[in-house]
Amino acid sequence: MTPSVSLIISVYKNTEALLLILKSINLQSFNGPIEVIIAEDNDNLEMKNTIKSFSPNLNITIKHIQQEDLKFRKCKILNTAIRNATSPYLIFIDGDCILHPQFIKSHLKFKKPKQVLFGRRVMLSKSLSDKLIKENSIKRLGLFNCLIHQCKRIDAALYLPFLKPKQKSGFWGCNWSIFKEDIELVGGFDEQYNEPGIGEDTDINWRLEQCGIYTLQIKNHAIQYHLYHPENYSNTAKMESILAQKKETFSINQSHNALIGDLNIKG
Repeated sequence: MTPSVSLIISVYKNTEALLLILKSINLQSFNGPIEVIIAEDNDNLEMKNTIKSFSPNLNITIKHIQQEDLKFRKCKILNTAIRNATSPYLIFIDGDCILHPQFIKSHLKFKKPKQVLFGRRVMLSKSLSDKLIKENSIKRLGLFNCLIHQCKRIDAALYLPFLKPKQKSGFWGCNWSIFKEDIELVGGFDEQYNEPGIGEDTDINWRLEQCGIYTLQIKNHAIQYHLYHPENYSNTAKMESILAQKKETFSINQSHNALIGDLNIKG
């Protein structure tokens, strides 16, 4: 049976966070066929064993794809995940973001061709994140504990299904979805972005918009809880300069080739 959705999780070494994510997947209100693709920018044995040990507890299909750890190659492993996805619809999340029970259902509720959906995330405090990891449980997640532990962006924790989604630009790679054929249209992720930063997100957002694929915000529908960690952006300015150069080339050429470059998701 073809899965209704392929949920792609980008991970790097953080097995404790992945266990919490898998627990949240098990609690999703959506009961259709789900394919989970764990896209690991590493070939860590601990990650492999963690997934293997938890798999019997899941009622979904898991694919674990790995690549050699040659520093930051998130975009490359995500492209590999896209090629391996068997569902026509893809959801992307980061490996430190726990899902609200309505998360997958919300993304699928509003999906349309030529459209990107994106949500926001609650920024958990260090104290609450530490408790979740220590207890290996997501039972404490919810508005009350977010308030008690002084988490940030708590407004994103409110599940408000009656709200109408808004057309808005600027999605982050931790919480968005798209039809597979639409991301193939722009060649997938640009693998030039080889350091942590915002480049890989803003780049694909820009390329999709140039191809007429608009973005719709589903904040308060698709809710995430982001586990605390210190920021690890190493060279944001360098990554932003790559996109600036691409925009300049595109404005001069106004061509499909200038937009896509050497990318080839099917290669």
